[in-house]
Amino acid sequence: MNIEAVGIIGASSTGTSLAELFVSSGFQVRIYDNFRDSLNLAMAKIKWSLKKAGKEELLANIEPIQEYAKFNGADIVIETVAKTIEERTLLFNKISKELTPECITAVFANSAGLKETLENIVCLKSENTVAVNWLKPVRSNNLAEVIKTEKTGDKIIEAVDKMLVRLGKSSVIVSDNPGQIAERIARVYALAAFKALYAGKGFPFEIDAAFKEVSGAKYGPFEYLDYIGLDHDYNFCLKIWEALGKPERLKPSELEQRLVQYGQLGRKATIGIYIYEDGEIAGENPILPNIVKYLGLRTVSKEEIFSEILKPVIEECKILASEIMVGEYDIEKTIKAAFGWPKGPFAYLREKPELLQVKKTSEFDKLDTF
Repeated sequence: MNIEAVGIIGASSTGTSLAELFVSSGFQVRIYDNFRDSLNLAMAKIKWSLKKAGKEELLANIEPIQEYAKFNGADIVIETVAKTIEERTLLFNKISKELTPECITAVFANSAGLKETLENIVCLKSENTVAVNWLKPVRSNNLAEVIKTEKTGDKIIEAVDKMLVRLGKSSVIVSDNPGQIAERIARVYALAAFKALYAGKGFPFEIDAAFKEVSGAKYGPFEYLDYIGLDHDYNFCLKIWEALGKPERLKPSELEQRLVQYGQLGRKATIGIYIYEDGEIAGENPILPNIVKYLGLRTVSKEEIFSEILKPVIEECKILASEIMVGEYDIEKTIKAAFGWPKGPFAYLREKPELLQVKKTSEFDKLDTF
């Protein structure tokens, strides 16, 4: 089957970006939202972008809607916003009545997994439903994770893959699991950075700078956290930790929890790990010394910081690969796209094995014993 007509649920930043991307790629698009103001803003952004690109004529191929009946004729309906299961159930119960039996549903890729969504929203057809994790920034990131269950039809996966290729994206097909690849590994990446911070191995800026210098990454772990939002990271970490039986290695950070409670959520709130002015880092959060007992206590090498952050990531990648039978290539591909790394974790392991050997914890690492 071919996908030509696309329905998008939610005029969020993700929904707006996707609507623009689809219409620019020649699809017929309808974008739905409960709030007329949100739709107006989304359409204004899309119109502005298409005008700048000299594609204003494509505006005829996109329509803002607030009636469920307007989803009739869609080949795929894409959910782009995170809502409660009750809200989602109510919405899909109404929308599903307007869809043809062949219509594909691409639900929001939440932390609990696709199986839980299907168990709660019984009107969704397992064989016609996938979850999609649209890696950010949506318009420029060339990868999307497509999550399936054992019941997902092969023709559905093929159709979604062809759609992504037309959008200029490649896909990684992932068996359903809490957090999939990108979100699960992102939690370990962040927790490893918090652990280094608590161990006194530098201030956030020093840890970010060290990791970037050794890895060649565009962003350090704390810059990445502020970019995606501390609330997003903490909430996903909490849900993945619970879904996997609360393993100690994935226990959410108390520091991050406190910052979220204070409303210090990162770049979007102008303060998180860092403080921001005109969208740029203007300093480190001044309350960090009051929370992190040994903040900046030691001077350690950039190689040690790189090692302390990447080792847990590699170990989690191995665990994930064995759990869902996903290949090393797909893990590397996903992590590079999600985090902006020039190489994947296994590539670093092959190139820098001496830095990534697991070492025994020394007495000096046990700061509270001194």
